[in-house]
Amino acid sequence: MSGYRDISASERYNEAKARFKTRPEETNACYKEHTLSLACLDEFYYSREKCDHYFQNYKNCKAFWSFVYSERRRKGITPYLPPVEERVKVKEEYLPYFKPP
Repeated sequence: MSGYRDISASERYNEAKARFKTRPEETNACYKEHTLSLACLDEFYYSREKCDHYFQNYKNCKAFWSFVYSERRRKGITPYLPPVEERVKVKEEYLPYFKPP
């Protein structure tokens, strides 16, 4: 009888790590903003000043999805971070209530 407890912690860690690497958009709602900010750094030889708007956009994105996560958790809606297919609809629903930092 194999179950969740039969797998060692390192095996669970490796499985989770593999899932994250294969589909980062599912676990990181701001994956696009993340990659754009890193690409900007590469393009401008790691001059942070030139990429400030990308960083600010990423921070706003993280703040928004953190807000959505906490609101859905408070209301008992699961999953707390909506699937990729539902994110456009969720953005439309929660954006009017979000106040950026």
